[in-house]
Amino acid sequence: DTDHPRPQIRYYSEQERKRQYRIALNFFNKKPERGVQLLTAWRFVDDSAESLANLLFGRRGLSKQMVGEYIATLHSTFHSCVLKYFIGQIDVRGLEVDVALRKAMQYFFLPKEAEKIDKIIQEFAQHYAKCNPKRTKQFRGGWDTIHMIAFAVIMLNTDLHSPSLKASQRMQLEQFIHNLRGQDKMRGEKEGIDIDRACLQGIYERVRAEEIRPGDDHVAQVARVDAAIVARDKPRLTETQRRLVCYCRLQQVLDPSRKQSVGSHERDVFLFNDMLVVAKAINRRRSSSHTSYTLKHWLPLLGATVHEFTRGYYEYGLTITPPAPGGQPLHFNARNYDDRCRFVADVLESIRESCQMEEVRLELEMEKHTLRTDSQRDSGLPEIDGGDCLLPRNPGNGLACGAGLIPTFRRLSFNSLDSGVVEETCDGNS
Repeated sequence: DTDHPRPQIRYYSEQERKRQYRIALNFFNKKPERGVQLLTAWRFVDDSAESLANLLFGRRGLSKQMVGEYIATLHSTFHSCVLKYFIGQIDVRGLEVDVALRKAMQYFFLPKEAEKIDKIIQEFAQHYAKCNPKRTKQFRGGWDTIHMIAFAVIMLNTDLHSPSLKASQRMQLEQFIHNLRGQDKMRGEKEGIDIDRACLQGIYERVRAEEIRPGDDHVAQVARVDAAIVARDKPRLTETQRRLVCYCRLQQVLDPSRKQSVGSHERDVFLFNDMLVVAKAINRRRSSSHTSYTLKHWLPLLGATVHEFTRGYYEYGLTITPPAPGGQPLHFNARNYDDRCRFVADVLESIRESCQMEEVRLELEMEKHTLRTDSQRDSGLPEIDGGDCLLPRNPGNGLACGAGLIPTFRRLSFNSLDSGVVEETCDGNS
């Protein structure tokens, strides 16, 4: 119909879509419900529980603490369906109950609330029983007994490995077996039978030998960096929405107009998705995998700027200017063109991500206060459409990179989610 022109469709580049994805995950890692809204509005998932569970399961860049909180949400049919699809992806066939639980715990953190823990463990028990029908038949109570054993394993794990308990206060094997005496029973029965002693002894010994720990995520990686940096006025680095983008060793330039000796003022620069931390190694040893640092500088990326310079003694210079008025610019010199190019591209992209995330946050807050429909009053969050209001306004492009002949001193974080223009594996050496 010529009387009604077709609406224009905007197409987004791969880099823009990656940025949208990271921003949605950032919101999820802080407020899961809002993150899910963005993931759905921006069409990374559809509105089905299965689609969301597939994205949440084992995906890099998601806080396992927030995943656990989300799938354990109480009194919600949709969240219960997400939990069912999520747990259903864990292969527990042929495993003992505690071994299966240990495997499941690689994908999420258990919430602190007992009712939420029980909700997850109940779904785990039903899934385990479905995957192991022969093993389940050994228990009079079926999956109910598995549910009880799994809960007992969690309590045992806490008791055996809590740093606040002395060795003499920890649960002993006979106490663990005694606590479960007569507990294998069908629903409604007052008295049951004992669970096989060899089964319980095996569980106890395995849990005592190795603590059941949640799997690593980007938060654990940031926490290790946080622990390695020593300073009195150090900002809190470990946050669920913060991830390490890359690490680069640079020479800090105190005055770009003056020459410095090669190797002087060497700094380890940690680029996070929302801030930059500059540190100095104080015990770097090749024979040790642990390096400690003293904090030199840090600055938020929101409103910061970065540009390259080549001047006299510094062929691969770069300057990062903090957002605060009158803030002192930080000057660096990279070892080669490749290091500078990639690092500057990562910083630029992280700045764009921070700025766009702030735009989205303000947009959401404005809509929350101005558009009060009934559904919005129920949820406390604004409805989001797929319009341009929440999409990149000034995406920009990364810098093209040339191949360097000198070995690189920039390493992408494993959890960087393709934050920069170049993909590479994180080398653990530093």
